[in-house]
Order: sequence, then C-alpha cells, then structure tokens
Amino acid sequence: MGMAELGNPTDHEADPQARLPPELLLVILHHLRFDRNALRQFCLVSRQLRSLSQPFIFEHISVGTQAPTQIASQSPCSSLYETLCQSPHIVTYIRHVDIVSPKLGPTWIARESTLPLLLTLLADAEIVRTFRLRCSSESWGDLPLELQHSIQLLMKSPSLRNLDFSGVVRLTTDVFKCCRSVERLKFSKIIVFDWDLEDRSGECFGTIKSFTSLDMDIVSVVAWMIATPSFRALRDLRIAVTHDEVNALQNLLHHVSGTLESLSLQLMIWYWPKGAPTCSISLPSLRSLRLSIGITKPCCDDDDIFHWAICFLLEQHRYKTLQHLTLDLRFEDASDPHALKWSELDSALSDVMFSALKTLVVTLFPMYPEAEPVVRLVGDELPRLLPWTAARDGFEIVRLNRPTSSFFFWPGPLEWSECEGEYEILEDGE
Repeated sequence: MGMAELGNPTDHEADPQARLPPELLLVILHHLRFDRNALRQFCLVSRQLRSLSQPFIFEHISVGTQAPTQIASQSPCSSLYETLCQSPHIVTYIRHVDIVSPKLGPTWIARESTLPLLLTLLADAEIVRTFRLRCSSESWGDLPLELQHSIQLLMKSPSLRNLDFSGVVRLTTDVFKCCRSVERLKFSKIIVFDWDLEDRSGECFGTIKSFTSLDMDIVSVVAWMIATPSFRALRDLRIAVTHDEVNALQNLLHHVSGTLESLSLQLMIWYWPKGAPTCSISLPSLRSLRLSIGITKPCCDDDDIFHWAICFLLEQHRYKTLQHLTLDLRFEDASDPHALKWSELDSALSDVMFSALKTLVVTLFPMYPEAEPVVRLVGDELPRLLPWTAARDGFEIVRLNRPTSSFFFWPGPLEWSECEGEYEILEDGE
C-alpha cells in the first residue's frame, strides 16, 4: 500500500452496526502503534479506522533510500512530500522524523531536491519533537545551502525537544544557533567536531537535560560542553570513553556533579593500563547508574578494568542516593569468567550503604559467537558468583531477544524516545 492510500479514504465502509466504540479502538491501536503492517491493514477496513490509525502511522516517519522492490519513478522523500501536500491534516500527526542515509553505497541526502521542501513544511507546522539526521559520509559544509537552511529551520522549531546527529564527517557548533527548545542532544559517529573558544553559539541552546555521545572522540565535545552554560544543569549523561578520555570525562562530571541524576558509562576498554588515571569524582545527586564493561582475556589476566568499575561504584554509593544500578558485561571472547573478582563486586553490592537501591540489573551478552558459552555459564552461576547479593535480593534470570546495540539504551530513565529500541533494531537491519 502506498502513501496515497494511507492519506486518502477507502471506497468501502464497514457495517455501522458492527463498529466498536472509538475509545476501545484507540486502546487497540495504542498497543499496535509499533506494528506498521497491522496499522496499514486497519486503514483498509473502514473510514473510521483510517482516521483513527493515521495519527499512529504518521507519528514516526523514517525517510531513507528506495527499496529494491519499489518503482524508481518517485523517491520515498518526494512521495511523502506529495502525500503531505495532498492531505495537509497528516502533518499535524508527525512527531518524530528520522532522515537516514545508508551505511554502504551512495548517499541520497545531498541529492534529494524535495528534502529541503519536506523539512521546511515540517518546520512551519511546529509540531516535530524529535529530529534525527543519520549521514554516512557527509560533512555539514558539503550539504546544499538550501538543505542546511531547512535543517536549521526545523531545529529552531519551538516544539523540538530531541536532536540526534550521527555519521557527519565534520560538524561545527555554529550549526546549532538558536536551538532554544532542545532538551536532549545526541552525537554519534562524528569524525571531527569543531568549535572555537570565542564562539558562543552553544549559548543559543536552552537548558540541555540529557546528552549522549557514542563512537566518537569526546575530548573536543566535552571542552565545548564545559565552556557553554547550556549544560550546567545536565541531568542525564550517556557516554562512551576510552582510557585516553578519562581526564575529559572527569572534568565533565565535576562540571555537572551537582545536578547529574542518571549516568550511563560505556567503557570502550578491554584492559586498564597500569598508571592510567581513575575517575574519582563524587556525584551526590546520582539516582541511576549504568556501567557497561567489556570483558576479554587481557581483562581476566589483569583485572584492572573490572576493579576500576568497582572503585567508581564505591565512590558513588556513600551518598545513599543511588536507586537504580545496571551492570553490563560485554564478553568479547571465550575468556574464563571465574578469573574476574566477583567477590569484590559482591562485597560492594552487599554494603549497607546501598540501602536506597531499588533496582539491580546485570546484563550479560556475547559480542561474538565464541563468547556465547561464557555468557550462558555466567548466567547460570550468577547466584553463586554473587552469593551475598543473591541472598539479600535474589536473582531472576531473564533472556532477552534484543540486538546488542540496543542494550546501551535499556533500561534507564529519561528514555530518548519510546521507540529507541525499535530504531536500534531497524538500524541493525539496514
């Protein structure tokens, strides 16, 4: 079914006597809101279901490249733009916009002539809450000026709350001038991040409550965050670091130590070199902590990274404010899990200072097939590896069928969006 069929009424109508109450239909549609095929089928039943389904169908739109099975006469972007022009009421349903360039192959974002028109139309409506731009090999300066203008126009919309830039080869901070309504900012896979000490464009943000940085050098980003006032009241931080970036992380945590309530820290390190700095910043307002640790043979031989994580944990618990704790153990190979210092972790988790802890989640997952037996072994033996913690709280083993890329976002407060897991699954399937 094409865009036109989703936007225009069907010719047939169901028997009025067989209609369900709209309130009940809305409950059903709410449960099916992530099942695109089911929503499309609902649209074909009757005019009533079409009108009720449209807000769920068009709430999240993702514009990418032409599917191999589609007719090449019209691009997905131009097809969507034409539908919105023919049915203007649909624009009011759109809340989340995802512009996706393929990971491999030629990009389409810079060549698509209707993309600036589509983004301008959405910006004028002032209803979009989330905007994601996923590039593959473009620098911001290489994009057509008309496209740059339309993107900035959308980012300045008073309705926009969540902003996500991914895969931009080179990004400068002057892109974000006057984005005063943005509250959650996410950067990932940005090769070069440019900012000038004299550039005060960062002040054009409002108050940023949540910041995420993945798969990129954080040193220049952290320096920019510290130099601008928009991040002084940061509540939620999700960041991946290497041992070369610990000093930058420590400076950032010190900068937001009074307001930070949720921290997701992904340690992109397989071992902790002797003499490398440790992070000793205390976070008195911290309520939720997530530590993601890579486990491999060097780590088991010299357990510095595991010990570092425990020391960081102990530094935070003395304030008795930590309520939610998640430990991600990413097993890289068939290393011996018994070589890890489980007794240290067990002792830390069993400390009376963790009296405020309400939730403890330990996630285990293999990064490669050879690590799967290790994960099964640890899952079965976890109550024996952490006996004191198990005696106090008990363990419930739950196996989740989710891609590893989504684990960094699950669980935790201040969800980026209700579809975070869905977006990650779609990204893996590209």
